[in-house]
Amino acid sequence: MLSVRKSAGLLLLVALLALLQPVRQAATDLTATDPTATDLTATDVSFTSDGRTLHGTLLAPAGARGLPAMVLVAGSGSTSRAAYQPEAEAFARAGVVTLVYDKRAGYSRATTSFDDLATDALAALDLLRRRPEADPRQTGLWGHSQGGWVVPLAAARADTVAFVVTVGAGALRPDRTQLWSNRAHLAHAGVAERLIDPIGTRLSRVLMAAGLFGDTGNDPVANLARVRRPLLAVFAEHDRSTAPGESLAIFRQTLERGGHGHYALKVVRDADHDLRASHDGFTRGSGFAPGYVDTVASWVKGLAAGPPAVVADPPPAQPFASRPVAAPAWHESPVLHVVVFAAMLAAFACYGIGGAVRRVRGRAGDDRGTVARWAPRVVAAGGTAVLVGTLLYLGSVVMTGATEVDAAVLGRPPWWLALQLLTALTVVAGVVSAVGAQRSGFRRGGFRRGGFRRGVLLSGALLLVPWAAYWGLLTP
Repeated sequence: MLSVRKSAGLLLLVALLALLQPVRQAATDLTATDPTATDLTATDVSFTSDGRTLHGTLLAPAGARGLPAMVLVAGSGSTSRAAYQPEAEAFARAGVVTLVYDKRAGYSRATTSFDDLATDALAALDLLRRRPEADPRQTGLWGHSQGGWVVPLAAARADTVAFVVTVGAGALRPDRTQLWSNRAHLAHAGVAERLIDPIGTRLSRVLMAAGLFGDTGNDPVANLARVRRPLLAVFAEHDRSTAPGESLAIFRQTLERGGHGHYALKVVRDADHDLRASHDGFTRGSGFAPGYVDTVASWVKGLAAGPPAVVADPPPAQPFASRPVAAPAWHESPVLHVVVFAAMLAAFACYGIGGAVRRVRGRAGDDRGTVARWAPRVVAAGGTAVLVGTLLYLGSVVMTGATEVDAAVLGRPPWWLALQLLTALTVVAGVVSAVGAQRSGFRRGGFRRGGFRRGVLLSGALLLVPWAAYWGLLTP
């Protein structure tokens, strides 16, 4: 049975998924070439992992037999093999057989463990090793982003992994990595420093407390230390999704400390997180960054001549250092947030529903005065809009890793500025409503006519103030 904390977090996640439209995967600027071209063969394959059937595509040079091969393990932003079709084709054209596959049914970045993903990668590897196109002695794992965390874990579990290639992989834990990335994208968009934490961190921390922010217990350093096969780690100069400078340095320290003598740590210049051409990590040119495909393919094919010598490029510069993720405070409890959110939403809805019922029954309302007429209505409508709008917006930041935040007005994203103005209007209307209710209660017995309804409304408005302050809606 789920704990209360996890149940509350799950309710919060379900609310996000219900309110948010599915996030569209960013289209790659590299046009995938036709896999049926004469120099490549594409074969649809299926394999079983953990009792599940997974489907993939094997790409190889036409007539290939006994070539180096690797399974491509995707990052967290994609579930379909199509997302990594360009990589699969590029490596196959460079002489490395590739297998790319769809993620398991029910995959969720929030709840699927790295152990499960490593199991799937090893099942794909077993299939690839049996294919005539591949040399089983030179068949390994390639992982991008989240996949770069998964493949060392898989390699540590199975001797059948001939080599490991990580691309855009972080050496920091997933939660610390994601919060660093959020900060990088928000700062680049021009968001004021005082608002980066409320917009880019706090909902993530609540989900972390609920155990719904991915496999935050995964320790990349511990997994890396257990890898004994040849390893190539590729870092992008302008990676803004993982901290490349810190990660390369930690990779080297970990491998040296463990006595690993066959690794290469390479930095691809003018590349973004996806190893596409980019001068800053945010804007993208066309195609892969120069040298990337050749770096990987040459290293993999060179393994046939024997274990490679150690090579390590200097770490690339980072815009700022990552920060440790502090333990959640009491006010970041998922249970508390779900309860408070539901209470406010019910309070605002109660006023509107109660008013509608009174009108249907033909009763005189408690809002005949000029001030009393508009102020409670603004509180009810504005409060509801603030709650739903904030959940939607912060949910989109979590779901996209802040990559869709690309502009700021007065140091804040335009939608956030609108939410802040609406919050201020709602709070002012709440004060006016409270004053009006007090006067009507003393003078005309207004509290006896709809007083309960207004009291509930004002309770919701009162809760809104500290809630809005926590989420930065009242931050100047």
